Amino acid sequence: MRRSTATHLLLAALGLLPSSRADDPATLIVHNGKVLTVDAKFTRAEAVAVREAKIVAVGSNADILKLRGPNTAVIDAGGRTVMPGLYDSHVHPVGAATSEAVKPMAVWRSLAEVKEYVRKQAGTTPKGQWIVLRYAFPTRLADARFPTRAELDEVAPDHPVLYHAGPAGVVNSQALKVSGVTKDTPNPPDGVVVKDPKTGEPTGMLRNAYGVLKGVPGEADGLSADEKRAAVKKLFAAYNAEGLTSVADRNAGRSDLDLYLRLQKDRELTVRVNVSRGFAPGGTREEVVKRFDALPGDDRRGGPTGAGDEWVRVGPIKLFLDGGMLNGTAFMRDPWPQGATYQVTQDDYRGLLFIQPKQLELVVGEAARRRWQVTAHCAGERGMDILLDAYETVNRTTPISELRYCITHANFPSKMNLERCKALGVCADVQPAWLYKDGRTLAGVLGKDRMRWFQPYKTWLGYTTIGGGSDHMLRHDPLRSTNPWSPWLGMWVAVTRATERGDQHEPTEALTREQAIRLYTINNAYLHHEEGEKGSLEVGKLADLIVLDRDLLTCQAAGLKDVKVEYTVVGGQVVYRRPTTAGK
Repeated sequence: MRRSTATHLLLAALGLLPSSRADDPATLIVHNGKVLTVDAKFTRAEAVAVREAKIVAVGSNADILKLRGPNTAVIDAGGRTVMPGLYDSHVHPVGAATSEAVKPMAVWRSLAEVKEYVRKQAGTTPKGQWIVLRYAFPTRLADARFPTRAELDEVAPDHPVLYHAGPAGVVNSQALKVSGVTKDTPNPPDGVVVKDPKTGEPTGMLRNAYGVLKGVPGEADGLSADEKRAAVKKLFAAYNAEGLTSVADRNAGRSDLDLYLRLQKDRELTVRVNVSRGFAPGGTREEVVKRFDALPGDDRRGGPTGAGDEWVRVGPIKLFLDGGMLNGTAFMRDPWPQGATYQVTQDDYRGLLFIQPKQLELVVGEAARRRWQVTAHCAGERGMDILLDAYETVNRTTPISELRYCITHANFPSKMNLERCKALGVCADVQPAWLYKDGRTLAGVLGKDRMRWFQPYKTWLGYTTIGGGSDHMLRHDPLRSTNPWSPWLGMWVAVTRATERGDQHEPTEALTREQAIRLYTINNAYLHHEEGEKGSLEVGKLADLIVLDRDLLTCQAAGLKDVKVEYTVVGGQVVYRRPTTAGK
């Protein structure tokens, strides 16, 4: 098993490690490249030398090749770009890996495809059994709206159907019937069973109210522990093929952490994982404290922030503060417009808030006292107001700037809130693929003025650090997944501000190529307190690097999203080699 940094330093201090001199041969050399170090000055070089999983030299071909020995592995980059391995700040690897471990999942691009899928499922599913479409966001359909209860009735009158889109979804009449949902059904806590304003009957739209349904099959796929492990290894290999060497699991339970630790123990990890621990925020102060005290576990490897080593490290606790942009439940300052996209009929509907301000302040305060970093799913601008209120209140008694508190998604910042982020040292992990996949629909719903502040990356960087993530949840393909996880797509979107349907949203907020590269390297390392060991190619840092098929700084902008990775190296070991480069 690989030694942790602390163990390595201790053994070295005791004189129990073999000595290593500056002129000892390197174990790996990558030369003849256009090396983008991504250091503070974005220095360029020609070659990199690695010894014992760390970078020992960066410089000219002539200087680096002096470190070549009889057993040194050598990669000739052939003039190609060499840069740090990429880091995705927001993925859900276990769920994504297992989602297609048995069979591929369907992808829906229009309501016609949705209805055809449900019709076919109804033809092969016994009557009375549920048909469920999970994470089918209406913003990604050509029709740009949820299906109606009547439309689902038409294609599956004898089956309960759930069109699930995260916190909001639509069910058909049979689903309401088998669940006993009527005009008299009360709203669950923090949720809404939407009812027709004239008749009082349920419309089929449920907002954070799935608990009223009965018999809906769970997401558990019945895979064994070994099958889940194999699925995660397969997904990590796919991540490597796209240049990812680090990811942040943004909502992990103890079982997920243990899976990563087992892979590490058996030397089977090819991606470094920063683990955000999911945290239930409800209850009294005593109950919240008890949950915090239980997080580290008996082995103390479950927290607080920073526990672990360079392979598996505990990051922030993760809270869910509001709903989502893609289903019309993000908590907004101004009401959501009425319309078919999200089936909004009220004049004053602003979305959903899952944690009340005083409770949020309690949880954030207890986290800060225990030196836990915090991040919260926060999609709407009013949600961001409330989160920053809590951060500011706690900061008065327990300073948080060194902890680098974070906002996850932060789709709609404002100048005022960016100033607050700067004062508090608050960062954000953002999802460029949402601009690409959902920007056009959101613009049609919210209008130009409100969309001016949708993912304003250039403005963000004037105040604080943001890192690029995908929120990869389901499916394996880097472009067809929910959500698309290709980091090259993310960089292309950040540079072009292009949407899937041909629009360009607020081009004044476009990043330079250097900024886009930092978004998926050193910025994400900074978000997770790891900039001292990864995110750039500098002496003493981990030897995580990639070789690309093109020059990121000079290729046509359209080519950014089509980058092919030739080699991926993690800890000085080649974990991926593009088939066409085999033997080179």
